[in-house]
Amino acid sequence: MIPVASVVTRKTLGEFLLLKLSFEQYHKAHWYLSVDSHTHDSLQVFDNVTLLNIIPTDEGSHAGHDPEKNRIWMNLMMTKFDAIRAAKRDHEYALFLDTDIFFTAPFEERVLQLMQDPRVDALLSLHMTHSPVIEGQYGYFNGGFFSMRSNALFDMHFEMSKRHEELGLFYEQQPLQFASYPFLTVNLPINYNIGWWRFNQPTTTSRLQFLRTDGKQLWFGDLPAVCFHAHTLKKLGDANFGQFLVDRVLALMKATPGNAQYQELVRFIEGYSQF
Repeated sequence: MIPVASVVTRKTLGEFLLLKLSFEQYHKAHWYLSVDSHTHDSLQVFDNVTLLNIIPTDEGSHAGHDPEKNRIWMNLMMTKFDAIRAAKRDHEYALFLDTDIFFTAPFEERVLQLMQDPRVDALLSLHMTHSPVIEGQYGYFNGGFFSMRSNALFDMHFEMSKRHEELGLFYEQQPLQFASYPFLTVNLPINYNIGWWRFNQPTTTSRLQFLRTDGKQLWFGDLPAVCFHAHTLKKLGDANFGQFLVDRVLALMKATPGNAQYQELVRFIEGYSQF
């Protein structure tokens, strides 16, 4: 059983349900969630969730230049630490996942072992944008996908995130990079946390050709495609930069009709309006 932390609001509820459905096709989990009141009421039906009703509003944004919306967004994101802290209290480690992730294959056994290994402080996911400029601005590691075991690393990440403006760092994401320097961490390979940002540069668009199906499952080159990171069901206030990746993956899953797990995800995504 894997302790998973996440942040869920009315706006992201559909994506969380997709994340939960896809993850539990492969692994047993207990979810530790920071939520708003609407989501709290909706998710009480599940017996494998711990709900922290601590989010007053999800009306913020990190995409614009409105200081108030940026403040609301940062306050929302900081509740990830409450969810992680609750999970670590019960299990000593926690896997944090953004809600806009969905799984198409299980974690490898070696990765599951590393999550629980007391010698490993954290498992991190490199952005792999192939752009030093972008990663210099936003950080080497994606803040929406990591496993954390070290309490010292967790505390440093939290404290630097609280002071991100003073330190000149990008929200809670870049602090993860700087906090990790004194610790022993493991970088996950490119077939984990396959985010849209790995395909949207002139030097990386060719990577799309490596997403394929063999009729049984999805692959990224010669590696099983474990999970994807792009908005599927959230109504965004601006463009969905990852829509091209969602469309590509949906098409590949539909082209794998013998995989019942994929077809369940396709039905959920296409029929979510009924919920």
